[in-house]
Amino acid sequence: MNQQLITSRRVSSRTVQFSSLMQTSNCSNRRSARRDMETSSSSSTLTNGGQWRAEEAVAGNWEALRALRELITSPLLYSRESRKLGLKWPRGLLLYGPPGTGKTSLVRAVVRECGAHLIVLSPHSVHRAHAGESERILREAFAEASSHAKLGKPSVIFIDEIDAICPRRDSRREQDIRLASQLFMLMDSNKSSSTSTSHVVVVASTNRVDAIDPALRRSGRFDTEIEVTTPSEAERFQILKLYTKRLSLDPDVNLQSLAAACNGYVGADLEALCREAALSALRKSSDGDLGGKICNITVDDFKHARSIVGPSITRGVTVEIPKVSWEDIGGLYELKKKLQQAVEWPLKHSSAFSRLGVSPIRGILLHGPPGCSKTTLAKAAGHAAQASFFSLSGAELFSMYVGEGEALLRNTFRRARLAAPSIIFFDEADVVAARRGGSSSGSTTVGERLLSTLLTEMDGLEQAKVSTTIITLRL
Repeated sequence: MNQQLITSRRVSSRTVQFSSLMQTSNCSNRRSARRDMETSSSSSTLTNGGQWRAEEAVAGNWEALRALRELITSPLLYSRESRKLGLKWPRGLLLYGPPGTGKTSLVRAVVRECGAHLIVLSPHSVHRAHAGESERILREAFAEASSHAKLGKPSVIFIDEIDAICPRRDSRREQDIRLASQLFMLMDSNKSSSTSTSHVVVVASTNRVDAIDPALRRSGRFDTEIEVTTPSEAERFQILKLYTKRLSLDPDVNLQSLAAACNGYVGADLEALCREAALSALRKSSDGDLGGKICNITVDDFKHARSIVGPSITRGVTVEIPKVSWEDIGGLYELKKKLQQAVEWPLKHSSAFSRLGVSPIRGILLHGPPGCSKTTLAKAAGHAAQASFFSLSGAELFSMYVGEGEALLRNTFRRARLAAPSIIFFDEADVVAARRGGSSSGSTTVGERLLSTLLTEMDGLEQAKVSTTIITLRL
């Protein structure tokens, strides 16, 4: 990896920000920076001379971006102040979140921006068949990082999928125990001191934060934990701008509207969406022969891409946006108006709800005899709100294995939160939400356990844009 180094400048005030070091004031400073890179001066510090920023490669995840920058740069920017105050800087950062949210890309972009030395460890590169080889790879990685740090060059050790390298103790093999003990020892020896000039940062990522050893998450090892979750609408817009900046878009393409329609899409999904839209435009251009003309990507290309590329976090769960409108349902005007107020208004007028301090409705109970359009009404509400639609029935939740129905219920709510705004539709909910105390033996029945899980999950919907619609046939 290319290491970009310039001569260290004296920091006269603690209020100096990192962004001020990303620019060079004149040509002489740039010549000095190039000269220092060629000589690898030991008095160099970290910057990129204002030539490249991490935002050119990643978008969104601003909190993780800021934390990672501070973790790498602060010990060097404020080295004199830390020695004076006896301050020990944190050396570990844990990034966790669903797959495809950009954890690995974020680390690589920030390391490139800062000109630090990067060492990547993954389960594939660490795990070996013979005893002792995996521990040796870890020791060599930390030794390499320390040798670069002693020369005044910050080093970053990035451990990808750390849950596979250091799982929980109750599920580990003997090899995993030895590997975890070695990692604990190396991280403990990497503790910073106020007089140390070396700087090694350990960053780890995982999709399952609860699957790693709790000993890693204590203070002194991974001091900071940041969740890299699904991007918001504003972050999706920035990601789409990043991936389409080199594409020729039709003037009718509105990226803001596209970002609003891509609920639950992560960065990898949006990249695949743009790629599929570009391929669709190429296919329409007479078998890819453009004849020297620029291939514009239209709204129809993105619609076709959305039909192929969906949110990865909802795979394995029935999720859709129903193609049923209010006009498809005759009559029931008063009921449709109430559903519009309960489902559509909180999503389309969220700013007004926040300004007035009105809490949106999280649960809707529809009841009536069979054939009175309860299911169709719920689907029409989901289509009008353009929300992800999760469908479950009472029969799907009952299983011969203990806890499987509760796990399916929790997983559906978790994915609905990630794909928000969304609607969870329960058909024949009276099977699950029956009266308690129906068991003559006094033991907890399957229905009671499912009901307890359902109530717990519904109580956690205050912060998520999830509207739960429950359909029942009997009260």
